[in-house]
Amino acid sequence: MNTLRALTMLIVLAAVAVVPAMASDYVQVPHPTAFRGLAWGTPLSATDGLVPVQKAGFENTYFKRDEPLSFGKAEIMSVAYYFNKDKLYRVGIAYKGRVNQFFLKDMLMQRYGVGRGIGFRYGWMWPDFSIELDYDNDKDTGSLYYTFEGALK
Repeated sequence: MNTLRALTMLIVLAAVAVVPAMASDYVQVPHPTAFRGLAWGTPLSATDGLVPVQKAGFENTYFKRDEPLSFGKAEIMSVAYYFNKDKLYRVGIAYKGRVNQFFLKDMLMQRYGVGRGIGFRYGWMWPDFSIELDYDNDKDTGSLYYTFEGALK
């Protein structure tokens, strides 16, 4: 009987330790509901000023001709708007230089906390959303992706 009690107590203690660790994988503050005023799930027909990218492999990808080329303190090269079933689900930002990678990472850490990193790849996760910041040291360029991963209504 004592063995069963000890085993039960061990399982309970293990569960108490594991549940907070699993919960901490997700960011504890709300994710962004929009990018530059364009909410996730917005139909393409309800957007203004988006132009399709005219390159092979970029179907359902759009850009704005008058897009501001800064994001926080970072200077950026471009912003791409990605649609799935004619609804906005992802935004990608391209940038150049370690300084801009630092500015973006710092801005995201201030808003969403520490996040998780492996090398030059950094990210924040929610149950239905993710943010990924990546940098290629050899090319001196990087990308930042905001991706809505929930059901698009």
